[in-house]
Amino acid sequence: MRKSQFTLLPLFVFALASANATLSVVALDSGEQLIGEILTQSSTITVIIRSPLLGELKVPRARVISIRAKDSKPSLAKSSSAEKSKPKKAEESSINEESIIETLLDLKAPNYWSGNMRMGINLSQGDRKWQETYLKGKLEIDPKQNPNFYRFTGAYTYRQTERANGDEYKSTDKYNAEFIYRRSFFENWFTQNALGYRADRVKGIDREVQVSAGIGYEYKPSNRFKFILGGGAGVEELEANFADTRAALSPFANIFQEATWRPLNRTSVVQKFSYYWNPKDSNQFNYVFTTAVRVRFTDLLGFEFSYNKSFDNDLGESGVKDDTQWRNALVFYF
Repeated sequence: MRKSQFTLLPLFVFALASANATLSVVALDSGEQLIGEILTQSSTITVIIRSPLLGELKVPRARVISIRAKDSKPSLAKSSSAEKSKPKKAEESSINEESIIETLLDLKAPNYWSGNMRMGINLSQGDRKWQETYLKGKLEIDPKQNPNFYRFTGAYTYRQTERANGDEYKSTDKYNAEFIYRRSFFENWFTQNALGYRADRVKGIDREVQVSAGIGYEYKPSNRFKFILGGGAGVEELEANFADTRAALSPFANIFQEATWRPLNRTSVVQKFSYYWNPKDSNQFNYVFTTAVRVRFTDLLGFEFSYNKSFDNDLGESGVKDDTQWRNALVFYF
């Protein structure tokens, strides 16, 4: 008999401790009710509840409708009718601001999103020499176990040009943007749809819009190396401020190639090449070649050194065909 009483003693102590803890019923705007002890760590933003069944829970105070002692009448959690008559605009505004800040800090992009923002200076060569300050951004969405891939890129360049007599002056800014959608359909093969835009007043290009569709192949022998090769066709619309045979709507074909090599965990070498030509006129062609070395210092910060060449063969009266740049940039990853 004594042995039985000794065995039940821990259960009696636990029950006694639970009885001493004040249990409350927390009603949420979703219709749910949580029963537990309101902890002193609760704040104006978060209510912390210790549930006998679920353990410690954190609930946004904005979602709480009422809090009442267990087996008692409900009482409003935020304020009574008497309290409502008191001015609390400043306090409510402070709570709202804290809630917004907390929500923004908790926002996280999905792990299959990756991108960066680059800020730097160009030292250019080619048909003209100039200095450029530029901003470039890239976002890639590549869901795992999903055939779809999305890439958004864009750039803005502030250009200071050198005249023939050596004087420097600010020339028109340069813009470009591109959207690429790829869908895998058989092992490493994929289809591609691309939409591109650029404006380069130094070359005399007021606006160029390209729409294309194609097919490509991805070769990835390891996690450190990837090679892509493909081709396609489409149409482009070009507006220029000079007599240009490429102006207006015309067809084009293109080939594209990408390579990424990561010799070290925080070092990568990236190379891209795109070539466009008019099947009806072999003199109308242009290409873009880039290669870059990136070193990532931290998860958020890195450095890039790159070489970029853009060549347009048929630009009518414009004498600027070659645009060659050496770039240095800080890279912000997200």
